[in-house]
Formats: sequence, structure tokens, C-alpha cells
Amino acid sequence: MWIRLEKDELDQILKSIPEGPLAEKLRKPVDPDTAAFAAAVQISDDLEVDLDTIISRGGDDGAFVMSWTWVSSEQAGLRPSNDDGEELHKDLGL
Repeated sequence: MWIRLEKDELDQILKSIPEGPLAEKLRKPVDPDTAAFAAAVQISDDLEVDLDTIISRGGDDGAFVMSWTWVSSEQAGLRPSNDDGEELHKDLGL
């Protein structure tokens, strides 16, 4: 799971956990080239990237960039929903 944390939220978490691997990971600075890699992704209506995304540098000269890919309910094999986010119940009398 990935959760975006604001600096004050991160500081609060770090105050409440003991030192160790998790604290070290949370204190790790953002890669200075993150925005450059994110900006290099060819976005579209179906693919988006946050400029402060997570990147994972590869062994060669590049990085994997975390992105958002749009998938419709239909593509996922789910029932469509109405504007309230509730599933439409066809022929169920609901």
C-alpha cells in the first residue's frame, strides 16, 4: 500500500515510533531526480504521474516511475456505478 504523507504527518509518525529500519526508511530523503523522471513519462488521458511520485532507480541508467493508470469498471469486470458511487442494481428492484 502506498500513502502520501505531508511533512507534518511524517514528523508526527516519526515521533511516535522507535528508532529502527522503519524510521530509517521514513527519513530517507527523496531522490533529487524524482521530478525529472516523473516529467519524462509520456502521460495521456489514461496515464498520470505525480511530480512527487516514487521512483526506483534501476541497475542501469534509469528508473521505474510510479504512475496512475485509469481502468474503467467495465474493464475490471465490475458493474457500473451511478454518480453517487453506488452500484446500479439492474433488475434487482433496489
